[in-house]
This record gives sequence, structure tokens and C-alpha cells, in this order.
Amino acid sequence: MSFELINLTLPAVLQEIGEVLDDYPEHPYQSAFSMPEFRQKLIAHVLGQVPNHYTIAGETAPARKLGAPHRSPLAERMYRETVIRGSILHIMRENADRLNHMFQQQRA
Repeated sequence: MSFELINLTLPAVLQEIGEVLDDYPEHPYQSAFSMPEFRQKLIAHVLGQVPNHYTIAGETAPARKLGAPHRSPLAERMYRETVIRGSILHIMRENADRLNHMFQQQRA
């Protein structure tokens, strides 16, 4: 029987990134993170900073979760949102020159 490790945090992070980005102006934030490269950088940055929870698919016993002990769901969500907002700023700052160049080329 094959087993698969499933990240339970990833779907929540993907949804919350979309929700948080809705609070930001279309340009430059939503435009930047609509590009797959920068969206992936944002996802990776966030996942690297938040507790990740996993389950094992395919095991015969009830799936158990692996990862850090759970905080309350509200506390975890608030923490992820804070990390997402910080990560947005980090990625924008880290790639400012490149993004500026890309946006200027789009206008031309």
C-alpha cells in the first residue's frame, strides 16, 4: 500500500493569500502576485514561516496529524494573515527593481 504525506496547511494558506491580496490595490500588489513566479515565492515564504500540519493518506489507522501542536484555529489564522502581509511586503521589496522593470515593459 502506498502512503502519501499531505500538507493540510497549504489549502488554508492559498485561500488566505487570495483573501489578503483582495485588500491591496490592484497595482502593484495584485498585479505582481498574479504572476506565477511571484505567487510561488509568496506561498513558499509563508509556508516557511508558519506551522505546517500534515496527515498521511493511505494508512489503515485513522489519519493522525503531524506537526506543531495546535493553537486555536482563530489564533493560527490571525498569525498566518500577519505572516502573509509581512511576506507580501518582503517579496515586493526584494523584487522591487525587477517588478518595476516588468511593469514598465507592460506599459510600453
